[in-house]
Amino acid sequence: MATFQVPQFIDQKPKIVGPLTLQQFAFVGSAALLSFIFYYTFDTFLWIFFSIVLGSIALLLAFGKVNGQEATIVLKSLFKFLLEPRLFLWEKNFSEKKKEESAESIASVRNTMSIQQKLKSITLNITTGKAFSPKISQETQKKEGFQVATFSTGEKKFVKKVDYSE
Repeated sequence: MATFQVPQFIDQKPKIVGPLTLQQFAFVGSAALLSFIFYYTFDTFLWIFFSIVLGSIALLLAFGKVNGQEATIVLKSLFKFLLEPRLFLWEKNFSEKKKEESAESIASVRNTMSIQQKLKSITLNITTGKAFSPKISQETQKKEGFQVATFSTGEKKFVKKVDYSE
Protein backbone atom coordinates (compact mmCIF):
# COMPACT_ATOMS: atom_id res chain seq x y z
CA MET A 1 0.00 0.00 0.00
CA ALA A 2 1.31 3.44 -0.95
CA THR A 3 1.71 6.06 1.74
CA PHE A 4 1.35 9.74 1.11
CA GLN A 5 2.53 12.66 3.14
CA VAL A 6 -0.33 14.93 4.17
CA PRO A 7 0.59 18.62 4.28
CA GLN A 8 0.19 20.12 7.73
CA PHE A 9 0.25 23.66 9.09
CA ILE A 10 -1.04 25.08 5.81
CA ASP A 11 -2.54 28.05 7.64
CA GLN A 12 0.90 29.36 8.61
CA LYS A 13 2.42 32.23 6.69
CA PRO A 14 5.80 31.67 5.01
CA LYS A 15 8.92 32.77 6.89
CA ILE A 16 10.67 35.40 4.78
CA VAL A 17 13.33 36.93 7.02
CA GLY A 18 14.77 34.29 9.34
CA PRO A 19 12.06 33.07 11.72
CA LEU A 20 9.83 36.10 10.93
CA THR A 21 7.13 36.58 8.35
CA LEU A 22 7.20 39.70 6.22
CA GLN A 23 4.56 41.43 8.33
CA GLN A 24 6.34 40.63 11.59
CA PHE A 25 9.64 41.85 10.15
CA ALA A 26 7.96 45.09 9.01
CA PHE A 27 6.63 45.79 12.53
CA VAL A 28 9.89 44.99 14.32
CA GLY A 29 12.05 46.72 11.68
CA SER A 30 9.97 49.91 11.68
CA ALA A 31 10.15 50.06 15.50
CA ALA A 32 13.95 49.58 15.33
CA LEU A 33 14.27 52.30 12.66
CA LEU A 34 12.19 54.75 14.70
CA SER A 35 14.23 53.92 17.80
CA PHE A 36 17.40 54.64 15.82
CA ILE A 37 16.00 58.01 14.70
CA PHE A 38 14.89 58.82 18.26
CA TYR A 39 18.43 58.04 19.52
CA TYR A 40 19.77 61.05 17.63
CA THR A 41 16.70 63.23 18.23
CA PHE A 42 15.91 62.97 21.96
CA ASP A 43 17.81 62.82 25.22
CA THR A 44 18.81 59.44 26.64
CA PHE A 45 15.86 59.19 29.04
CA LEU A 46 13.23 60.05 26.37
CA TRP A 47 14.96 57.74 23.84
CA ILE A 48 14.75 54.80 26.30
CA PHE A 49 11.11 55.59 27.14
CA PHE A 50 10.01 55.86 23.49
CA SER A 51 12.04 52.79 22.50
CA ILE A 52 10.38 50.67 25.20
CA VAL A 53 6.91 51.90 24.19
CA LEU A 54 7.56 51.41 20.46
CA GLY A 55 9.17 48.02 21.01
CA SER A 56 6.29 46.72 23.09
CA ILE A 57 3.74 47.95 20.52
CA ALA A 58 5.75 46.37 17.69
CA LEU A 59 6.06 43.06 19.54
CA LEU A 60 2.34 43.10 20.32
CA LEU A 61 1.45 43.72 16.68
CA ALA A 62 3.97 41.20 15.38
CA PHE A 63 3.41 38.28 17.76
CA GLY A 64 0.29 39.04 19.82
CA LYS A 65 -2.88 36.99 19.57
CA VAL A 66 -6.26 37.51 21.21
CA ASN A 67 -8.54 34.46 21.30
CA GLY A 68 -6.57 32.89 18.44
CA GLN A 69 -6.81 36.00 16.23
CA GLU A 70 -3.83 38.12 15.27
CA ALA A 71 -3.57 41.45 17.08
CA THR A 72 -3.73 43.38 13.80
CA ILE A 73 -7.11 41.86 12.96
CA VAL A 74 -8.41 42.61 16.46
CA LEU A 75 -7.23 46.23 16.23
CA LYS A 76 -8.83 46.67 12.79
CA SER A 77 -12.11 45.34 14.17
CA LEU A 78 -11.82 47.62 17.21
CA PHE A 79 -11.31 50.75 15.11
CA LYS A 80 -14.11 49.73 12.76
CA PHE A 81 -16.43 49.29 15.75
CA LEU A 82 -15.44 52.62 17.30
CA LEU A 83 -15.59 54.70 14.11
CA GLU A 84 -18.65 53.38 12.32
CA PRO A 85 -22.01 54.80 13.36
CA ARG A 86 -24.37 52.54 15.23
CA LEU A 87 -28.08 53.13 15.53
CA PHE A 88 -30.46 50.55 16.88
CA LEU A 89 -34.18 51.28 16.83
CA TRP A 90 -36.85 49.21 18.46
CA GLU A 91 -40.46 49.65 17.48
CA LYS A 92 -43.10 47.75 19.40
CA ASN A 93 -45.66 47.47 16.61
CA PHE A 94 -43.22 47.15 13.72
CA SER A 95 -45.06 44.25 12.02
CA GLU A 96 -48.40 46.08 12.16
CA LYS A 97 -46.87 49.18 10.58
CA LYS A 98 -45.27 47.05 7.88
CA LYS A 99 -48.64 45.44 7.06
CA GLU A 100 -50.30 48.85 6.77
CA GLU A 101 -47.48 50.20 4.58
CA SER A 102 -47.57 47.16 2.31
CA ALA A 103 -51.35 47.40 1.92
CA GLU A 104 -51.07 51.09 1.07
CA SER A 105 -48.29 50.47 -1.44
CA ILE A 106 -50.27 47.67 -3.11
CA ALA A 107 -53.31 49.93 -3.37
CA SER A 108 -51.24 52.74 -4.89
CA VAL A 109 -49.66 50.36 -7.42
CA ARG A 110 -53.06 49.00 -8.40
CA ASN A 111 -54.39 52.53 -8.95
CA THR A 112 -51.55 53.40 -11.31
CA MET A 113 -51.74 50.15 -13.35
CA SER A 114 -53.39 50.05 -16.74
CA ILE A 115 -56.15 47.59 -17.55
CA GLN A 116 -53.75 45.43 -19.55
CA GLN A 117 -51.34 45.18 -16.65
CA LYS A 118 -54.18 44.29 -14.27
CA LEU A 119 -55.34 41.50 -16.59
CA LYS A 120 -51.79 40.16 -16.87
CA SER A 121 -51.40 40.07 -13.08
CA ILE A 122 -54.78 38.35 -12.67
CA THR A 123 -53.91 35.66 -15.24
CA LEU A 124 -50.51 35.18 -13.60
CA ASN A 125 -52.16 34.72 -10.20
CA ILE A 126 -54.65 32.22 -11.62
CA THR A 127 -52.03 30.15 -13.46
CA THR A 128 -49.65 30.04 -10.50
CA GLY A 129 -52.45 29.23 -8.06
CA LYS A 130 -52.22 32.39 -5.99
CA ALA A 131 -55.88 33.21 -6.57
CA PHE A 132 -56.89 29.76 -5.41
CA SER A 133 -59.83 29.55 -3.04
CA PRO A 134 -59.73 26.70 -0.49
CA LYS A 135 -63.53 26.78 -0.01
CA ILE A 136 -64.15 26.06 -3.67
CA SER A 137 -61.58 23.25 -3.70
CA GLN A 138 -63.15 21.55 -0.67
CA GLU A 139 -66.64 21.74 -2.21
CA THR A 140 -65.51 20.32 -5.55
CA GLN A 141 -63.40 17.67 -3.85
CA LYS A 142 -66.36 16.44 -1.83
CA LYS A 143 -68.90 16.59 -4.63
CA GLU A 144 -67.05 15.31 -7.66
CA GLY A 145 -64.23 13.16 -6.27
CA PHE A 146 -61.53 15.59 -7.38
CA GLN A 147 -58.48 16.62 -5.44
CA VAL A 148 -55.97 19.42 -5.77
CA ALA A 149 -52.57 18.57 -7.24
CA THR A 150 -49.67 20.99 -6.84
CA PHE A 151 -47.07 20.76 -9.58
CA SER A 152 -43.37 21.57 -9.23
CA THR A 153 -43.98 24.95 -10.91
CA GLY A 154 -46.33 25.92 -8.09
CA GLU A 155 -49.39 25.56 -10.29
CA LYS A 156 -52.43 23.99 -8.66
CA LYS A 157 -54.98 22.02 -10.66
CA PHE A 158 -57.99 19.86 -9.93
CA VAL A 159 -57.35 16.25 -10.85
CA LYS A 160 -59.68 13.30 -10.58
CA LYS A 161 -58.89 11.07 -7.65
CA VAL A 162 -58.42 7.46 -8.73
CA ASP A 163 -58.23 4.69 -6.17
CA TYR A 164 -56.32 1.69 -7.55
CA SER A 165 -56.67 -0.43 -4.41
CA GLU A 166 -60.05 -1.85 -5.46
